[in-house]
Amino acid sequence: MQIGGSSRLVGCKLSGVSESFKEMFARGYRARAENQPVESRAIFIEAVRRAATEADPADLAESLCGLAQAERDLENLPAASHHYNNAARLYRQLDLPERLAYSLRHEADILREMTRYADAEPLFLEAAGIYRGMGETANLELANTLRGLALLHEVVGKPDASRAEWREARELYAKSNVDAGVAEADRKLRQ
Repeated sequence: MQIGGSSRLVGCKLSGVSESFKEMFARGYRARAENQPVESRAIFIEAVRRAATEADPADLAESLCGLAQAERDLENLPAASHHYNNAARLYRQLDLPERLAYSLRHEADILREMTRYADAEPLFLEAAGIYRGMGETANLELANTLRGLALLHEVVGKPDASRAEWREARELYAKSNVDAGVAEADRKLRQ
């Protein structure tokens, strides 16, 4: 579950991405929104191929994120994790911290779903640190990151850490007017 839906094209910062790639991404995300994950994957595979051929790291990183989302929709979690990891490497090289945090958080969520908790935790923590440094403009992204970290800490037996993360996530969801996030945090805090 993702609160606030940051996996849509609107949430992507595509500065520097060529118009033809923007159109390709729009088709890929539209297919995803229309519950056509195989079509979405095919579009993003083509985008990855083109970006790699053209040696454009920004387009390649965005293409890898789209492909990761399509693979996740198809429940191919190892591939999704792999693509987010490669996108994060590129974002790190490109010095794009917001996109880096985005890919780290999503890879961490996938690793958590795969029960690879020790691998997921440092990614959540790094993403949270980046989002904290961005201030209030990243409240929702930070809340989503803390949500994933809280879920991880619940499973690995760190209830105090989990409760603290749920409290902070709840506050950030409230500031962002995300009622579903507030309700989920309230449920978790009552447990």
